[in-house]
Amino acid sequence: MYTLVFDFGSTNFKYLVLNIAENEKEANIEIIGKGRSIATDFAIFIYEIIKKYNLDIKNIEKILATGTGSSYLEDRFEEIEIIKIDEFNAIAYGGIILSKLDKANIVSIGTGTTIIYSDLKRVERIGGTGLGGGTLVGLGSAILSDVECDNKVIINFKTLIEMAKNGNKSHVDLMIGDISKDNIGNMTSDITAANFAAIQKKANKNDYIAAVLNMILENIMLIIKSINNKQPSIFIGTMVTDDYVKNCIRRIADYTKNEVIFVEDAEYAIVIGAWEYYLLKLRKNY
Repeated sequence: MYTLVFDFGSTNFKYLVLNIAENEKEANIEIIGKGRSIATDFAIFIYEIIKKYNLDIKNIEKILATGTGSSYLEDRFEEIEIIKIDEFNAIAYGGIILSKLDKANIVSIGTGTTIIYSDLKRVERIGGTGLGGGTLVGLGSAILSDVECDNKVIINFKTLIEMAKNGNKSHVDLMIGDISKDNIGNMTSDITAANFAAIQKKANKNDYIAAVLNMILENIMLIIKSINNKQPSIFIGTMVTDDYVKNCIRRIADYTKNEVIFVEDAEYAIVIGAWEYYLLKLRKNY
């Protein structure tokens, strides 16, 4: 029998297709597929997966759904039960399970950013911001004047990251080195003093995109620093699967003095967490 697990985010869907042994409590599970889609129709999305993995819909036992979009789903699809998993629990369990830590802050960078603290006994949202991948794609598309009239974004995330790699944010941002010949406290010359406050005539579109990405990541890291609970921060989400983004976060962490951790399958952490949380509930029979 199969179980489908979905994370319905603001921008796209991520999924796992699981082949489950008869006794779920034994956790004899095989992941036979995972992926993501920008499909907006749930039924179409389901049938795409059934076709892709050659599934018999009669053998799909249940659907687990998390993320903001899951609130719009009914309790059943065809004859299949839909079980909704709280997104904060899915984020927490995904980050902790993948990192193999006992407790941590889990930083989920999606369209926006949510920061969860968890030791698996307690799950608490401790911070967040509207800045995230949606900011990069939205502002990036506006800068490049490449948005259709129906607001469907054409420029994709990978294109923007490649542009940021070739950009120089100091052509756009006011840097500490622009206003002082000395470090200011622990702020060195390459730290941003003000975003988009020193736009030079030579600034090109790559420089603008680099500045947008830097603004997003610096502000996320400063929010984490302000939490000050001395826990490591596990980063999950599609954005942090890119090595350039990881290195940007590490550079900022050197200044903010935060311990940052990157995990494999970060893009699928929330769907993995939804399944792990469901298993916990099953074992506890509630």
